[in-house]
Amino acid sequence: MNEQRGFLVFFIVAIAAVAGLMLKPFLPYVMGAAILGFILRPLDRKIRPYFGEVASAGSLVFLTLFLAILPMFLGVTVVLDDAQDLSSRIGDLETIDLSRIDQRLEEITGEEFNIEENIRNAIRGFASITFGSISQVFNLVLNLAIGLSLMLFLLYYFIKDGSDLLVWLKDIVPLPEDIQDSLIKRTNVTTWAVVKGHVLVALAQGLVAGIGLYIAGVPNPYFWTFVMTMMAFLPIVGSFIIWGPAAVYMIAIDHIVAGLFLLLYGTVVVGLTDNFLRPLVVDKSAEIHPAVIIIGVLGGVYLFGAPGLFIGPVIFGVLRASLVVFKNNYAEL
Repeated sequence: MNEQRGFLVFFIVAIAAVAGLMLKPFLPYVMGAAILGFILRPLDRKIRPYFGEVASAGSLVFLTLFLAILPMFLGVTVVLDDAQDLSSRIGDLETIDLSRIDQRLEEITGEEFNIEENIRNAIRGFASITFGSISQVFNLVLNLAIGLSLMLFLLYYFIKDGSDLLVWLKDIVPLPEDIQDSLIKRTNVTTWAVVKGHVLVALAQGLVAGIGLYIAGVPNPYFWTFVMTMMAFLPIVGSFIIWGPAAVYMIAIDHIVAGLFLLLYGTVVVGLTDNFLRPLVVDKSAEIHPAVIIIGVLGGVYLFGAPGLFIGPVIFGVLRASLVVFKNNYAEL
């Protein structure tokens, strides 16, 4: 490598590093816009011949805003309100009848328990750290609004100019065209498998489980529905980690009918949501091992925050597709 090439490589790396630092605070929203653009591309291809690229992209952005972003934003507001209510009440242990559970455990085991005394301080500390103050909640909502506005702005251009971006990337990447086409095809299949088989299934499972909690009369159902939706992204854990203990709790405080209903509902209805819906929407040829999904979810949350629930598994799906293409075409490189 001569001096001119060395300088050019150094200059590109330096500029890319600065650009990366500038992009870092907004990276989850940029990647979210890219994933939404990918999901909306098939619909854009169908309506673009009738409306044109500008009207097609604009209409899909408004469709996303009114059918996804606004409901999600309103849902976050409801969940935060429910969480604040839970935080204020749980400090005095008003929502959890621990004395009755103490009594029931003593009747069963013959041993005296004092759960309330042991976990009061722990609950208060957890509530304070998790939910924070009103100002923290306001900052969270404000940052979310700014990020979602940026995501919608970028989504418009990902839809409108996505084909041009793909052509530019294919021209820049130093790989044979057939290998690039294979990589794009596998990435497309794998990403759709992740989106349909894990993201959509998790959202459906959390919502269905939340309906069961609401019917059973579990306190603060909106907050727990949110938690179950997050847990549903973990294939092994799932929403059972919430509705199972909730059913046991309802039985322990003598709401036996509600508790038994929740156990039956969770086992049958929520279980069918996962066992029936996932095989229906997942492309078997692109199935990703549950361990990879768990790592993608946890790693995505650690790196990107809440949007990482969606972004993490997709990144691992793309990595898997890239490794398969590399393995199949290594001899040609």
